[in-house]
Amino acid sequence: MFEHRYGIKLKKATADAAVLKLLRKYFPALSFSELRAKIQAHDYVFLSDTEKDQYDGKRRMAKLLREFDKMRIETELFGERRDTPGFWQVKPVSREYFKNILQRGREITQQVLEDIERETVGYISQNAKTDINKEISEMQKEDER
Repeated sequence: MFEHRYGIKLKKATADAAVLKLLRKYFPALSFSELRAKIQAHDYVFLSDTEKDQYDGKRRMAKLLREFDKMRIETELFGERRDTPGFWQVKPVSREYFKNILQRGREITQQVLEDIERETVGYISQNAKTDINKEISEMQKEDER
């Protein structure tokens, strides 16, 4: 089975209060000491496969990245893949590549919604097209906020 995921690491291995507070907002189940240990070990502070749905994980990752950017916290993005059972193969990922992943996810969602409409009604009505476009537009706004 093929698996893939994306992750965020912080460039600095020091954990100040602002970083810990932000991470605690996203991971309330983890203690400050657990979060601090991840940062000091230069481990991932976020992995997209922690979410139930891969696309939701990527969208949550994008939101966390924007918060890091607002706070001027430097990050590194990584993509990992493996054929299970096996070891994760890691490669750095650019911001542009990650933005394209989000865009592709929205395109797939739009196609699925249109396919469902065609299968259930036989065509895509103007009202359905408007609703689909509105939903995709809202996803894009949320991804870019």
